[in-house]
Amino acid sequence: MKKLALVTLAGITGLALFAFTLPDGAFEGVITYSMSFASGQAGSMQQGNSRLVYVKGDKVRTEVNNSMFKQIIIGDRKTKEEITLITTAGGDKYEIKPDPTKVKPGTEDKPEIKYLDSTKVIAGYTCKAANITVTGKTGEKSSVTVFYTDQLPYSEDMGQYKGLKGCLMQFGVKFGQANISITAQSVEKKPLSDTLFNIPTKGYKIYTSREEMMKDMQKQSSGGY
Repeated sequence: MKKLALVTLAGITGLALFAFTLPDGAFEGVITYSMSFASGQAGSMQQGNSRLVYVKGDKVRTEVNNSMFKQIIIGDRKTKEEITLITTAGGDKYEIKPDPTKVKPGTEDKPEIKYLDSTKVIAGYTCKAANITVTGKTGEKSSVTVFYTDQLPYSEDMGQYKGLKGCLMQFGVKFGQANISITAQSVEKKPLSDTLFNIPTKGYKIYTSREEMMKDMQKQSSGGY
């Protein structure tokens, strides 16, 4: 189902900096990432890809833009609130507002992290390498090398990268048969408007988890948008 595929892709590319760490005091600005697909099977999803992370004080907004969907994750470090907004190209709007008293799925297990000696300059920052090994539900293991910096705000609770002590500057995710490479292109420190972190209240169908939303979609027609 096309909608389910979009929701899955949005989930794996929209890693947020929720509960982030500020290495040297307050940071205000935006980190811009490019997203590229290694497989032509991704088709039109390759068009207009970008990932933006806005940080202002205790608030963060992660925005993934694609020709087929737009996802925004807004988090507040003080209130522990995290909201996900997904809008499809067909105009469908979904809001995920988790119950803060429940542990989010996938946060129980940590990957194996091996910090490496190699470095690379990305978006003007000297980044260090780390090898991340994740164990799947059936016991199979997969590894990926990422580059990170501890000079920018970062979260230690980023899904398969949980525990990494740095801001991801180059990393990859897998979507079906396609490998997606996400690389920071620029880091701009600048004043941000408070309106970036406002949460819309109208026009969205609200769920308490991504799993609940996907189950609801499975009950709907599979005829696209």
